[in-house]
Amino acid sequence: MKLNGALAGALLSFLARAEATRVRGGKASAIDISSVGDLLEPMEPRQLQTADFGQLTCNAALADAVCTPLPADFAGVVPCGVCYSMSDFGGARAGETLTMASGLNVIGRLDFPDGSKVTIETPSVFVQGILSMSSTRAVTGEPDVRIRMTGDTDVNFTPEGENAGACSGGACNVGPKAFVVAGGQLDINGMPDSCPTWSHILSVGHAAQPVPADFPSPPDPPTSSSGALCSASVVNEDFEGGLNQWYGNLGAYESIQEGSHDGSRYLSITERSFYHPGPLFDI
Repeated sequence: MKLNGALAGALLSFLARAEATRVRGGKASAIDISSVGDLLEPMEPRQLQTADFGQLTCNAALADAVCTPLPADFAGVVPCGVCYSMSDFGGARAGETLTMASGLNVIGRLDFPDGSKVTIETPSVFVQGILSMSSTRAVTGEPDVRIRMTGDTDVNFTPEGENAGACSGGACNVGPKAFVVAGGQLDINGMPDSCPTWSHILSVGHAAQPVPADFPSPPDPPTSSSGALCSASVVNEDFEGGLNQWYGNLGAYESIQEGSHDGSRYLSITERSFYHPGPLFDI
C-alpha cells in the first residue's frame, strides 16, 4: 500500500488491505473527500481480517477494457469486468450532484478523467476493482470532484467473487462513513505532477547506535628470528592508490582527498553522527 502526499479532510473510517493505493492531493486540491456531520464516537482505521484480499478474476482484463459513459440510471454499483467513465461530467453534466443512498460499490472500474466536475454524496465507498481520479489543473482551492461521506449508522460490506469468504457470515460491519479498499486499486491524483510535496521530520535519534565503553589495547609485536622486535605497524597505507578497502564506520562517508601537509593524498571521514564512527579497515 502506498500513499503519496496527503488527503486532507478525508475520513477513512475503514481501510482494508489493497492491491495498490496511491493518493496524492489535499483539501485545497482538485479532489476532496470529506465527512458530512460528526461521528458519534471517534473511529480508528480498521481492517477486515489478517488475510489478504485478492484481485477478482472477473477483472483480469479490466486494464484493457473500454470505458463507457456512466449510465443515466446508475444506482451505485459498477459490475465486475466493466469500466464506467465520468467523462460526461466534464461536459453536459458538469457540476451535478449524485446521491447514492445505498453506497458506491466499485467492483469493476470507475474512472474520473481530467476535467470531471461532480459531487457524490454516499454513506460508503467500496473499491473491489479500480477507482481512479486525476486532475492536472492549477490548484485554486475549489475542488472539481467531491465525495461527501454521509450518515452516522454502521455499514455492512459484502465482498464479491473469490473474496466472498473473507467476512464471517458473508458480510462485515465496517462502521459509519466507510471507505473500503479490498483487493482493489485506489489511484487518486489531485495535484499536478509539477507541484512539490514533502513530509516534515520531527526529530532524529541515535539511541539505537552502539556506544563503545572501552577499547582493547594493541598486542605487543612479535620478535623476529634474530630477536629484534618486528615493526609495530600493522597497516601502512598512503592512499595513493585509492581507498584500498578503507571505509567509514556506522554510516560515515569516506573519500580520498588531495593536498595534505606534504602534498600527498589522505583519507577523509565525514558525516559522522557521533564521535566513534571513524575510519575502518578489516584485517
